[in-house]
Amino acid sequence: MIASQLKLNLYLMCGLTDFATFAVVFAVSRGLAEGLVAPWYLGLVGAGLSFSAAVGSLLGGWLPSRFDVRVVFVSGASIVVMSIAACWLSDFSNAWFLPGYWLLGTGLGLLYPPLIGWLNQGENPHANRRVVSRSLILFCVAWNLGMMCGQLTAGALFPLGRNWVYGAALLGALPNMVLAFVVAFQVMPFARTSTNRTHHEIGALKLAAAFKRLSWIANLGGMFGASMIIHLLPDLAVAIGVQPHDHGKLLASWRGVIIGTYLLMHHTAHWHYRLGTALASQALAACGLLVIARSESTVTLLVGLTLLGQLVGYNYFSGLFYSTAGSPDERRALAAGIHEATLAGGMAIGTMAGGVFGSVGGRRMPYVVAAGVMLALTVVQSTAWWRWVRPLSRRKGGALTQVS
Repeated sequence: MIASQLKLNLYLMCGLTDFATFAVVFAVSRGLAEGLVAPWYLGLVGAGLSFSAAVGSLLGGWLPSRFDVRVVFVSGASIVVMSIAACWLSDFSNAWFLPGYWLLGTGLGLLYPPLIGWLNQGENPHANRRVVSRSLILFCVAWNLGMMCGQLTAGALFPLGRNWVYGAALLGALPNMVLAFVVAFQVMPFARTSTNRTHHEIGALKLAAAFKRLSWIANLGGMFGASMIIHLLPDLAVAIGVQPHDHGKLLASWRGVIIGTYLLMHHTAHWHYRLGTALASQALAACGLLVIARSESTVTLLVGLTLLGQLVGYNYFSGLFYSTAGSPDERRALAAGIHEATLAGGMAIGTMAGGVFGSVGGRRMPYVVAAGVMLALTVVQSTAWWRWVRPLSRRKGGALTQVS
């Protein structure tokens, strides 16, 4: 079983990584928006970051089975530092700025799949569901707190100048890189687990694997909408007069809703293997996007962000749970990589599409389009559930029918 000290180091790394990352993301997106760049360009910048995170996540999940996972992990933390330094040493007009900024996504992608794989190494998620859930909730709270602190800090420092924001980001990223080397000496490569499973365990693994694939579909729609908040909302916020410090508070409040959703899911089991709960969450989020599209004040933005935030929390926590429960030890890093890649892929597509629709139909149209995409994907998930999960329920004689 993974040592307690190692877990504490991993949780600390989550906080430091996302503090540094999202301080930079805030500074770049807000700076571009105040520079009055076109929405399509904001979309391009965000899509590039998300696409690099998707590619990095796939590599971060695939490489550990072929190379030393510790090298992959440390490389991710080091690339985050390099990216922040590249952004600090250049500016928006520099040809190297965007490649340096996009490198941030690659670093995140390489770092997180191994980290997630280590959290529950050796644990049986079907026999020790609470233990696995506890590791996941602490992981989710840690990186979200880091993101909140990064956004609040960037919002407060942004009026003082970009150097303050990038300096604060490096103060988080440099200790994080050192901690990555410490962790590398505490862990071992992923080990293959025994394949001697009972009939019940095989059935539970198949059900979790089916819901794991359903969660990947949900990730695409959820992050298609959530991507607007990270990369395109600054444009709307500037247009309706939201000040930088209030913008930072809005994003931090959004993360607070997401963390609250994690905690609720950790303490309840009603959502386990139930499609109806997932679809209801997505419908609420679509309503939130429509509220944001019509927003004229900070208050209405907060209402829309609250409705959307619960879905971001639901999709992320449930996706991690099913990825862990539906994969043996040696494949959990790969499952986590695909989970993170579908999130980043949805964000890349959403940001790019949102930028185009924002340029063509106005800065509010992307949120309406995202709501439509999200609702359309609920139909796809329902169809997939009927093909993937329903046959399992029938083979088990109805024992698994409590999923909707």
